[in-house]
Amino acid sequence: LNGLTAQLPAASRVYRSLGSRNRNAVEEFVGTLKRTGLLLAVVATLTVSVVSSASAAETGYNPNNLPTVGCFWTGPFSASDEKTNLAYPGTEITYWGAKFTTPVGATLTLRGRYPHARYSSLNAYRSGGVSTGSLSGTDIKPDKGSINPSRPGKNRNAKNRDYTVSVFSTDPPANPAKNALYAAPSPGSTQDILYRVYVPDKGRSLAGGTGIPKPELKLADGTVLTGQALCDSLNSTHDYQSNKMNPALYSALVNTPGKDPATNPALPTFTFSKYFNLTNSLARYGSPESQQTAWANNPNEEGTQYNNGDARYMTGAYAFQYGQVLALHGKLPTTPMTYKGQKKTKAGQLTEWDMCGIQSLVTTKTYRCLFDEQIPLRNKKRSYVIAFAKSQLRPKNATRQCGVAWLPADPEGDGAGRPDTGLLLTRNVLPTAGYKKSSWSVTSPFNAAEIMGDHYPKGDYMAKKAFESHGCPFKWK
Repeated sequence: LNGLTAQLPAASRVYRSLGSRNRNAVEEFVGTLKRTGLLLAVVATLTVSVVSSASAAETGYNPNNLPTVGCFWTGPFSASDEKTNLAYPGTEITYWGAKFTTPVGATLTLRGRYPHARYSSLNAYRSGGVSTGSLSGTDIKPDKGSINPSRPGKNRNAKNRDYTVSVFSTDPPANPAKNALYAAPSPGSTQDILYRVYVPDKGRSLAGGTGIPKPELKLADGTVLTGQALCDSLNSTHDYQSNKMNPALYSALVNTPGKDPATNPALPTFTFSKYFNLTNSLARYGSPESQQTAWANNPNEEGTQYNNGDARYMTGAYAFQYGQVLALHGKLPTTPMTYKGQKKTKAGQLTEWDMCGIQSLVTTKTYRCLFDEQIPLRNKKRSYVIAFAKSQLRPKNATRQCGVAWLPADPEGDGAGRPDTGLLLTRNVLPTAGYKKSSWSVTSPFNAAEIMGDHYPKGDYMAKKAFESHGCPFKWK
């Protein structure tokens, strides 16, 4: 491992930053992976993160010429913009980021208005895009005289909808304050936060028609700064980069001995697995034994790619070599209906559910998504069917009128030279306390179907004609 990391400076820094106990665990894991032929999974794990240390960068540093809102916020990040289609954004989701360093004794405040949307949140991250804390819009207490329209039963069209959040440069204490986001910087890096909006009401802007939070900085001497003076004091930058995998490393994973490089890691029987950490995700390119070993050595839940701390994710690898159409089906959890501008929020089993076609870690791009309200229900049991295929192979009955949701597959597949292979991703956002069939309840990469029961999305490969033979309305035979 020392010889390996000597050739990989970024990985070497990560390795040296580990405590001795963690280093021993990594070395033991690498030894196991050598024996199972999956050493490259560890190489990929250590090198997939592109960590930007913007602490020495000038205010306003924006090497990729990303869009910005003022001098503080970077974005909007969305799948519709080639520059910002990074870290797997949902096509119903938009986010804005900020990187900065709060001066000693200063207090950063964000003043916002609840959006006309299904969900909003603030998340804090450490280097590499790993969430360290989240503050959902539902949990944010409104300012005096305002209401929080995202809470069940409240007027979603309320005029007075203001809130105030304090951003601290520390880890959260045992008893976190209300309306507080704790955004401690990684050593040698900056504070890093994201503001998200999911499913803005139809006809509203990406930010839900209310704009994004406005920053205000109060210095230790009481001086209050806004605008460019605030950004200068915070050393705000726009240095966001996707944590992409080196194509050569990805190719090595795909070509793991004993696996079919045309389809790996997809199998003839499609399955979803909960995302726990990058190591376990990459182990899927190896044997079942190596996947069990990876889980035994790293059973920790740690997101990446700027994951939302209010969501849990499942991914599944597909390959159209097994069939022209992948029919995804299951029971859709209940969610608040908001897209048409409903007057009041109603509680659901989840805050939001979606299904997305995405590329590999080489690109971290999203192609298309469907969120819950876009999926027709086939019966009172909330059964659904999603037809997932290349656009030229869309079945005739893959229409809402036939009770089928249509999700087109990416013509570029994994974005790394395999047009018939890629990934599907599904999010479960903030389940209610009594709902136990979401991916939040899944305890290992291997028991999602068992835990989620009829709410687990299953997938069946079939020919286009076979899918069409189920008729309109669609009926399983």
